[in-house]
Amino acid sequence: MRSNICVNIMVLGMGIATLVSGQDNNVSSNINNGVVMDINKLPKLPAADNEAFFGGRIQRTMTLLHTSNPKHRNPVKILFYGQSIVASPWSGILASQLKSRFPDADLTTENRAIGGYTAPSLIYPSIHDLYPVYPDLVVFHVYGGAYSGELESIISNIRRTTTADIMLFTHHIRPKPKKMKNDGLDNNAIIELAQKYNCELVELRKEWENYIETYNLDPDQFLADGTHPNAKGNKLMAKIVGRHFKFNPFMPNNWSSLVRTYQARRFYYMGVSDEISFTGKPWKSARGCVIGTSSDSKMKLTFTGNRIDVIAGKSKNKLGSATILIDGKAPSTYPGTTVFTRPSKAFGSWMPAIRRVTHNTPLIPEDWTLIVTKNNEKGSRSSFEVTGSVTGPDGVGSNTAPFVSNSGRVVIKNSDLTMYQIACQFKKPYPDKFEVNWKAIPLYVDVYHPPVIKDDAKVYQTTLAQGLENITHTIEIIPNGDGDVPIKELQVYRPPLD
Repeated sequence: MRSNICVNIMVLGMGIATLVSGQDNNVSSNINNGVVMDINKLPKLPAADNEAFFGGRIQRTMTLLHTSNPKHRNPVKILFYGQSIVASPWSGILASQLKSRFPDADLTTENRAIGGYTAPSLIYPSIHDLYPVYPDLVVFHVYGGAYSGELESIISNIRRTTTADIMLFTHHIRPKPKKMKNDGLDNNAIIELAQKYNCELVELRKEWENYIETYNLDPDQFLADGTHPNAKGNKLMAKIVGRHFKFNPFMPNNWSSLVRTYQARRFYYMGVSDEISFTGKPWKSARGCVIGTSSDSKMKLTFTGNRIDVIAGKSKNKLGSATILIDGKAPSTYPGTTVFTRPSKAFGSWMPAIRRVTHNTPLIPEDWTLIVTKNNEKGSRSSFEVTGSVTGPDGVGSNTAPFVSNSGRVVIKNSDLTMYQIACQFKKPYPDKFEVNWKAIPLYVDVYHPPVIKDDAKVYQTTLAQGLENITHTIEIIPNGDGDVPIKELQVYRPPLD
């Protein structure tokens, strides 16, 4: 019987990416016991062990999703991260299902997985992809690094730099002849790390095997190439991972201590200034918020954490602005509040041309460009020049030695110039003037401009400073006297690990 799934396999660099395309209808022609299986009507999942506990370790995310309603739409950010298995279409299927299940939530999802990047490689671009995003939930899986330390480092760094919930899953099932011999050992390590770092655990291998055994199915029916899921496999994977998105309020949790809300009107409710306080005359209380208008009266809060957001209030009058100070200094002066984005792709690849860019001196927001200026015939040796949109021309280098720009704002180890590894492997030198681009972006505002609230159900949230040291700070919000500054709440994020 003709198969309706066309599978194209493209091999490049350090891994395999599988693209499933050409599916001209929704019916797979794989036969099990004489039955044609519709991928939209897969048999339901059998009960899993400990299903009553599902969702117990992603309670903040699930509470925000579950309690969103037409009058209050909680913002929720979910990041999918890992390698090609995470990059497969199942994550898009799951994202669509979550948006359908929780239509009132202000839900955003993003997939930054890099095919072919096992944990020993992924740990480098994670400084661009993962921690600065500061999602509410990270859905994470990667191969490798289980016993060499990189897998745990990625997970512990999430706990050190963010307050995100974490969902981990074990390796999915693969046919025995193609099963990697270390899969079982790696799964044990994933289970251990989930316990150690309080992560939601999806025992994907166990649940996948149970599904196949329950319905007497052939594992190959769910795989495109022995490793990556095909259309049915993606749908099954979305179902298995998706049922862990469960509101489970009966499990103990501590997320209120990780993400703490300070109500601006508490001063008026309680008559005390033990949290948010005001120097000079207190701000005017109105419409569920407080409104500042004069530089003679500052809002002040001492907090512990590495990020602080403001939730805007509403005013009928002209909106103004406010100066932000953290420990008496502008947020832009702190080294962690400006970060690099992931560099653009290598020539002919989905992988980043440079897996990591660091710096020796403080960054400023600007665009950066690396231009390849000279190659040898095999592409194994190359020269380049680096320019910042504000800094200007900032030095020349090669792939044979570490590069430090003249300003110190760009530092690249030659081992992180992965575009040359790809060029050497395929013996395709880079074209002249090939460009690699990245940005230095701010995670702060030195001057806060309250937004115009057009939807009363939406939460208007602005990050005032992110990337601070996870210690005690004092923030001052000082109206500039050019209009109303309405504030409903301040929200502080305190990662659980120092």
